[in-house]
Amino acid sequence: MSSDDAVSGAEPGPDGLAGRPSRARYDRVRTALDRKWRRREPQPERMLRELVDALWDAFEGGAWTWCGVWLVGPDGRALTPGRALPAAAPAVPSSGPLVDALAATSAVRAPGAIAVPVVDKDGRVWAALEVKSSSDFDEMDARWLERLVKTFRSPGPA
Repeated sequence: MSSDDAVSGAEPGPDGLAGRPSRARYDRVRTALDRKWRRREPQPERMLRELVDALWDAFEGGAWTWCGVWLVGPDGRALTPGRALPAAAPAVPSSGPLVDALAATSAVRAPGAIAVPVVDKDGRVWAALEVKSSSDFDEMDARWLERLVKTFRSPGPA
């Protein structure tokens, strides 16, 4: 199994996507969201929900066990759970990749988890995308998830 298949799983699916390498899945998510988002006024919180939905649709059934977003409070530290699949967000963590991502400018990986800061045009983190898996994420996953959240380098929610 290649490293591209390690996180995505390789089970065949009805749409043929499940058997494809992760990079093809990420590209399909990016393409679909680009088409959807370019026709509408940007609404960052709604777009984050749509990102979680699209990622979960592309990767569920493989190694991914949870995908969600956390919104950062005005103090820059408090976290509020946002959209999460397949279930509501767990308790707010006090350590780990999610907390580390709040101070980072790129993805933070840990065994079975990855967190990517969502940064506004001024370089402030206003949200974080977190994904958990039964397998470890690699550099390719980090690059693709960072590419997907780059869209949010516009003003964060009011």
